[in-house]
Amino acid sequence: MDTRARVDAATVRRAVAGVADPELPPVTIGMLGMLHALTVTDAGDVLVELLPTYSGCPATEMIARDVRAAAESVDGVGTVTVRWRFDPPWTPDRIDAAGRAALREFGIAPPGGPLPDAPRPSGPDRSLPLAVGPTTSASEPPVPCPYCRSRDTVRDSAYGPTPCRDLRYCAACQQPFEAFRSR
Repeated sequence: MDTRARVDAATVRRAVAGVADPELPPVTIGMLGMLHALTVTDAGDVLVELLPTYSGCPATEMIARDVRAAAESVDGVGTVTVRWRFDPPWTPDRIDAAGRAALREFGIAPPGGPLPDAPRPSGPDRSLPLAVGPTTSASEPPVPCPYCRSRDTVRDSAYGPTPCRDLRYCAACQQPFEAFRSR
């Protein structure tokens, strides 16, 4: 007779959802909506299905390792399997309100939507000339600045520090910032 207590799936889910994104330390994979499914068997084995934010993301191995460790930290958990899924694809709509707020505070424009109640920066001298020309196409909607909420922004480079982000510039507060790339 097995006397082990059954593993609570909600406890495992909370542990896994709390794993920090290694490229975006202020947000978790739960905030980003990367946790697609989690199942726990009667034997305590766990299957975690994740959605990558970007195809070819170099952080997937680190995230899988951290997810496995988080799940294994829950009492009674046996084998942990982490699978990456591409169907359904991850979309920015999966980022929750706390994740969007954390991204803004970190200086990264979350994809889509307005920036409610963002603090206005004390920022640089607005009399400086704009040094970056517009590279955003007319068909691409402007990305609001995470610092001052202005939509007077341009893409400075399609290539940011990670494959899922690009570099932007705000003409209003003259701050560079990163933004999630649109697919």
